[in-house]
Amino acid sequence: MRNISQREMEVDRNPSVITETGTTDGGRHVRLLTAFDVAELVGCHEESVRRAYLCGQLNRQRFGVRSWRFRPADVEDWIRRGAPTRIS
Repeated sequence: MRNISQREMEVDRNPSVITETGTTDGGRHVRLLTAFDVAELVGCHEESVRRAYLCGQLNRQRFGVRSWRFRPADVEDWIRRGAPTRIS
């Protein structure tokens, strides 16, 4: 029986987990977030995330042909600069 790493199990359970290598933080794997993931994290609507990157407030990275993803560090920076969050 083949030993499966924790990372492989996570990807099997959650296919939306996407990583990139060669980042500035020591080459570690960084999970790239979709607009929906960012909206859930911040607590705003998905359209607010799209407006933020269209007007240059949030950096995005091309993923594939038609997709965009966001680095967690860019999202944290956007939150620190005043992202529109939902008040609980």
